[in-house]
Amino acid sequence: MRKRRKQTFIILFLLLILSFLLLLSDTLWHEKDKKNYNISVITRGKNSESLMTMRQGIDQAASEMNVNISFITLSEENSVLEQQQLIDREIKNKADAIIISPTDYEKMVKPIESAMKKVPVILFDSKVDSDAVLPSISCDNYKLGVSLAEEIIKNWHESSNIAVIKNNMECSSIKERYEGFMSVMEKTNNNCIPLEVEMDKQSSYYNGAKKLLEDNNINIVVAFDTSILESVAKVKKDLMNMDKSKGDIEIYGTGSTSNIISFLEDNIINTTAIQNEFNVGYLSVKTAVNKINGRNIDNNAISSTVINRKNMYSEENQRLLFPFIR
Repeated sequence: MRKRRKQTFIILFLLLILSFLLLLSDTLWHEKDKKNYNISVITRGKNSESLMTMRQGIDQAASEMNVNISFITLSEENSVLEQQQLIDREIKNKADAIIISPTDYEKMVKPIESAMKKVPVILFDSKVDSDAVLPSISCDNYKLGVSLAEEIIKNWHESSNIAVIKNNMECSSIKERYEGFMSVMEKTNNNCIPLEVEMDKQSSYYNGAKKLLEDNNINIVVAFDTSILESVAKVKKDLMNMDKSKGDIEIYGTGSTSNIISFLEDNIINTTAIQNEFNVGYLSVKTAVNKINGRNIDNNAISSTVINRKNMYSEENQRLLFPFIR
């Protein structure tokens, strides 16, 4: 009896050992079979806070999908030449795919079409003027521009002098926002004045924005570029210390940096329109991995919303403005 019990125990112990070894070998086999992807992300500007939320989405997707990310910013804003050189370099470095925000709607067509013959190319935020089928991850920028214009009209502006800043129109997202905005404004009695703000040697728009706001005939300023919106808001805040009437100038634009959020809370900026940057980053990586593996690519729409001082504290908008707080 005791001998039989001992034999049973030994058999059970051996079965347990065998099960453990089978489980271990299966785990090791799957780990060995798991593919690593090397994906390069190339922005259209310098490293800035405006890229942080998108970067969080990229990192989240990368951790889930076994992706090594090479995140590359430019040394000079909107440099076509630098982007071209970076594309060539990353392909030579054996990137499995390239995710890029094109600096120029027209000039980046050939470099991107050439690159896509060698590796999958995913566009984010902006597009290029190409007949090739290129996955693009962005909100409807034309609609975003329309939303900004409607916000101005909603605030009872029908005969105002509106300075519409046209910098960086070679970028398709800014161009589309401008076109959407103007499609609404052309039907009103507002006087829209298209302007370009000068950039100084320090790559700052502050002095150019100051010249603009010192014009007493301007009632509203609209900026479709995040860095310009920040500069215009900072100038308004500084000028209000010397001339309180400058507080009557209303500012509308796009972006969700900490400075923009602060200016929104202080009523320096009246309204900002933003897209879900986290989703842009996440879906860019997901699309790249699907493209590498020859899978079908979903048509993922990126949402955008208009945020003002009244609605910025809603739960939904708080998640968009402060994605790092869980």
